[in-house]
Amino acid sequence: MQALVYKSAWDVTLEERPEPSITEEHQVLVRIRATGVCGTDLGIVSGKYHAVSSVILGHESAGDVVSVGSGVTTLKPGDRVVIDPTYYCGHCEMCRTGRQNHCIHKSVTETGVSANGTFTDYYVTEDRFLYPLKDHVSYEEATLTEPLSCILTGINQIRLLPNFRTVVLGAGPIGILYSYALASKGVTGSIVDISKERLAIAGSIAPERWRTYDSFETAVAEASSGGGQVDLIVDTTGVVGTQVLPSLANGGYLMLVGLRDGVSTFNPKEVVDRSLKIIDSIDSLGTFSTAHYMIERQIIPAQKIITHTYPLARYREAFQALGCDLDGRSLSPSSQAIKVILQSV
Repeated sequence: MQALVYKSAWDVTLEERPEPSITEEHQVLVRIRATGVCGTDLGIVSGKYHAVSSVILGHESAGDVVSVGSGVTTLKPGDRVVIDPTYYCGHCEMCRTGRQNHCIHKSVTETGVSANGTFTDYYVTEDRFLYPLKDHVSYEEATLTEPLSCILTGINQIRLLPNFRTVVLGAGPIGILYSYALASKGVTGSIVDISKERLAIAGSIAPERWRTYDSFETAVAEASSGGGQVDLIVDTTGVVGTQVLPSLANGGYLMLVGLRDGVSTFNPKEVVDRSLKIIDSIDSLGTFSTAHYMIERQIIPAQKIITHTYPLARYREAFQALGCDLDGRSLSPSSQAIKVILQSV
């Protein structure tokens, strides 16, 4: 089978790999049909995020059941499914204390990072990580289930009110999905990005009554009616950090979700005195089923957010559309795309 394999920074290639097989009774072999390109993939490729050499990349996927283990009773060959790639054992201290997204085995089980992922033709997982996909939901739309579940995990950490004045930093797929997830709870706000190309796209697909800006200061001023402070800032870029704390109202939230190295400082006295909350979130924690429901019921307009699709063999073009130039070894903040999907055909 064809597989997109990570070797080292800027060195990824399509390789022929053996088709995986079922070895345990609750395993399922899935024929991958579509996989979303995640910011984590771009981070790995560009050397900004660590992954195991020779691992198959990819983790946002949907496909068809090919075969099932002897203990699988809820799925059968031919079933369309979406994959929850966040493996957890359920037995370690992290799992038993409600922190399954930090399962102690993550260093060897993280799909597309420390364990083989889904930019390929076939993938083996357990039945507990598969969700049936209704016929009206395309494989491509279903790939947004995993990033949406991560976003819902983040939002669950906030005592959210529908009148929260909100600014989302970054008009990529995570920023757009955050805006829609927040909109589903009655929140209106603004999306900020420095990429004019991305803002032009985001302006046409953002939720109703959400606005787009190329200036954080302008977005805050508009959201706060000139008051200069908002209740919630979501930083999906990973490069802004705590420098925005002065723009938070007392009791406000800063949600950090971007995976980028950096150093950020803040005054603990200010944070305590103004009851500010600095929260971060990674992966999915008990929210995949809800994300699945929201995609299925079209609460999230997944098709609008997907701007480009490519066959797996054209992965270089797919990465280029997201500002990741494999040949030039550069990662640009500008992008001609929002969500890009690679299809296995």
